[in-house]
Amino acid sequence: EIYTLSLHDALPISIVLMVFGSEGAGVSDELRAACSRVLRIGQYGSTRSINVAAAAAVAMHAWILQHGGPAPD
Repeated sequence: EIYTLSLHDALPISIVLMVFGSEGAGVSDELRAACSRVLRIGQYGSTRSINVAAAAAVAMHAWILQHGGPAPD
């Protein structure tokens, strides 16, 4: 299954619950069906998957850039 909506092209939502699946199995069909959006993280090169911790960090960083405001001092 190919997800055409990129994480960086998605309209920003301020309240989210992010779900991340393992590299092999991903998330269950039932959980995926319960999600209002399924997004992809664009990548260069031939790599088609990244470690779930790295994916979570990328997604959370993108959310913080849009909604977090300046970092506290």
